[in-house]
Amino acid sequence: MKIAYDKLCKTVNQFQQASKGDNAALSMLKVTVMDKQMAIIIHLDTIAKLERDVETMRIPERVNKLLISYSTSSYVIDRILPKIEKEESVFEKQNKDQG
Repeated sequence: MKIAYDKLCKTVNQFQQASKGDNAALSMLKVTVMDKQMAIIIHLDTIAKLERDVETMRIPERVNKLLISYSTSSYVIDRILPKIEKEESVFEKQNKDQG
């Protein structure tokens, strides 16, 4: 009986030692995961900042394109539309004279 009890105590002690080792490994893994998560968060923040910077850099490009578009529209309004109106008025006069 004493031998079985001693063997049982020895086995229990081995399991407790293994459990302590597992707990230490688990704690280290948790710390490692937290470090990796912080690194990921930092990288995601950096990516978001760079995306904002790129978007900010694109704004002047968009404004320039809009200005070019407006200047083209201005050219059409200032130069071509008056010519079309003149041609239409000449055409209307001709139709009145004929009619």
